Order: sequence, then C-alpha cells, then structure tokens
Amino acid sequence: MLDKLEKILTNDNVFLSGGAGVGKSFLTNTLMKSYRKRGKFVVALGSSALSAFNIGGVTLHSFFCLGYCEDMIALSVFDRKQKEKIAKLNENLKKIDLIIIDEISMVSANIFEMIGFRIKNSRFDGKILVVGDFFQLPPVIKEKKETLFLNSYYAFSSFFWKELNFKNVKLSQPKRTQNLEFYRNLSLIRQGFLNENIIKQFKQMCIDTKELEKLEDDYTLLCGINKKANEINESKLNHLETPLVNFKAKIQKENKELEDDRLQNWIRGLNILEELKVKIGARIIFCINNWDKNYYNGEQGVIEDIIYDEDKIYISIVKNNGINIMLEPYIFFMEEIEQNNGELIVNTLASVSQFPIKLAYAITIHKSQGMSIEKLVCDIDHIFENGQLYVALSRAINPNTLKIYYTKGMKFENYFENILKFDFRVIEFYKTHLFFDLELENIIH
Repeated sequence: MLDKLEKILTNDNVFLSGGAGVGKSFLTNTLMKSYRKRGKFVVALGSSALSAFNIGGVTLHSFFCLGYCEDMIALSVFDRKQKEKIAKLNENLKKIDLIIIDEISMVSANIFEMIGFRIKNSRFDGKILVVGDFFQLPPVIKEKKETLFLNSYYAFSSFFWKELNFKNVKLSQPKRTQNLEFYRNLSLIRQGFLNENIIKQFKQMCIDTKELEKLEDDYTLLCGINKKANEINESKLNHLETPLVNFKAKIQKENKELEDDRLQNWIRGLNILEELKVKIGARIIFCINNWDKNYYNGEQGVIEDIIYDEDKIYISIVKNNGINIMLEPYIFFMEEIEQNNGELIVNTLASVSQFPIKLAYAITIHKSQGMSIEKLVCDIDHIFENGQLYVALSRAINPNTLKIYYTKGMKFENYFENILKFDFRVIEFYKTHLFFDLELENIIH
C-alpha cells in the first residue's frame, strides 16, 4: 500500500479516505517516515491541536498564518499586520516536498480556500495529501450562513479542492474490529443506509437504565454532551474512598512573543485536562498513542498507585490486559516551522506537560475520535451532528461488548433512523468520484 501511495504521489495530489478503523493514520505515519528517510521534507498539519499531535505535526492555522480568520475577507485584513510572517512562509513552502493535512472532514471550505490562497501565492512545487472521511464529524462552523460554496461547509466544495485535481484513494479493510458483519453494517450506517437487519443487530444491544447501572465500571459511556460526561465521572470518582489527587498541567512558554490566547486555544484543542483529578482505584482511559511506552488511544486500566520519587511523579496503572505500566507525564510541544541557514527546522513555541489520561467512566463522542474501545456503551440520547452516530458506534472493537442506551419515548427503530444524520452532499461527493482501493487493486465508486 505504501509503494502504491508513493507512486501516485510522484505525479498527483492525493485524497486518502476510508471509514473508521481502516488504518489511515498508520499508513500516513509510515509514508512520512519513508519520505524523511529519503531526505525529503514533509509537513504534517492537523485541523486541531489534537489532530496535529496525532500526526506529529503542527496546526494548519499556525503553519499557514491564518490566525482566527474564517474567510478571505478577514484574512486580507489580517495579512496587513503579518507581512514578515508570510514572507517566511513563502520561503518555507519552496523547500517542502509534501504537505499532509489530516482530519480533512473538519476543515471548512473557507479554510481550505485560504490554504489555497497561501499556496498559489508561493513557489510551492511539492504535492498535497489530504486524509480523512467526510462521513465523520464535519467542520465546526460558528455561523451557518451562505458561503461562496453553495452552502456546503466541506473542503471538497472549495475552488482550490477542484484545482488540485486529486487522485482519490481509499482503504477498505477493517483493522479495529475482526467482526466482518459488524463492520459491514457500520459501513452502511456511515453512508446513511439502514435496513431491517442493521436495525435488528443494534436493537439487540439496547439496555435500560437498570441494566446500565448494573454494568461493571470497565465499560465506558460515550455521550453527546460534555455536561453529562463530567457529571458521571465526578459521581464515580466521589464513590471511591481513597484520597483525591489533583495534577495541574505544567505550561512552559518558550517564545515570549506567543500570545496567551493562542496558547490557551492550543491547549484546549489537546485531548488532555489542565486539571486532572484522580484517585487510586479509579478507572482511566489513555488519550494518546504512545507505542514506545506501551499504551494507545482508547486503552483502559485502573490506577493502582501514585508514586512520588524525588522530583518525579508516576501513576502506576494496571491495564485491562493485566500489564502494569508506570505512567509519566507526557510533554506536548507547540511548534512552528522556520528556516535557519537555508534549512527548515521545527521551532518550539511552548510546551505543556500532563498525564495523558482521563477518567474512563464517560467521555464525549467528539473527544473519542481515533479511539478503539473494548467495552463501550453508546448513549444516543443527544446525537445532534452529522456523522456523530457512526463515529460513536465505530469506536467499538467488539460488538459483543457494545451496548446502546437511550431514554427517548419512541420505538428504537424510529429513533435510530431519526438520529442517523448525514449530509446528502457528502453522499453525492463519494458517489460521483472514482476511488482507487489501495488494498483491492481496483477502481471503485
């Protein structure tokens, strides 16, 4: 798959797509390593601080000097104050072989158009790889007003998307779950399709409030709103009789010119807590992948001990698979790319150090992206966004340990159909574009 992707990128820009849990992130990271091994310069960009971290890069707003601008009019005004920064960006773009933009579904058409403006006004001569699934969570738009792009908020509606003339490729084989029937049903839900068999499979997973309360604490409740997740976690923590321990994130500003609000926005975008409250005996969930230290995003465990060793603190965690790890705080770096003596270097603006865990009793669907969860309860009472139901259900590794909870006063069949929210423009986009399947070696719609 890597060989095929690299071959296509020699002549074309690429859109890499596919459903949840098919290995898009793994292939992207492998590609980056391959390019860098050959001395090529790759810039990895995320639509948020978390997606930038997951891909080992910086945010696209930071890299392209977009500030808080939401359209070209705001950007043209903002650019009057940052001529020096844009000159540096243009110098950097000349040296870059590949730009990768991850989680493209969350990049709006307006933002993608601004990226196009930056690239077209530079001497960038490399290729662009965008990665993601438009059937998953859409861009966050403050005001859903008419735009230049026929009232579509997705990047594929921008003029720049069409100019890039992407070769569309996809991954289609499940890596998260081994249950093919479950995966096929999820794939149909992803595309907004329901039938009696699909509804029957998910209806069998339904539990009521009494059954929910009887579940062991090693189940994670996924819900639509922050308030509910916070209340559940606080209640579960209060029931533990061990002392409460509070870990505050350590924030270090390396660049004195970095604005405080920009730093705070970056920290808020990470999937960590500025104040982490835990107790011995509490169930936790890991929020990042750290293969070197033997934990991954969505894996769970129980806090066995908190160890103070001179100037260091460790949290001893027994994972669900029985393996014990001594967890240290993880340092997240806020970075930007600069030139030094003609070479591109990564410059650190700030860092934040915190344990990369949260309480595992409940988390929001938005914060679960990228997670693979063994024992899962999907609370579907507050599904309000396109793709949200699919994102929630597709976190599950095993359908036998997936439960569905809802309290609405209507038949499950009707309610499930009502909350299967999707955008017809996304369906139309996938229907009208050819995709080369990197795993099946054929072109499909």
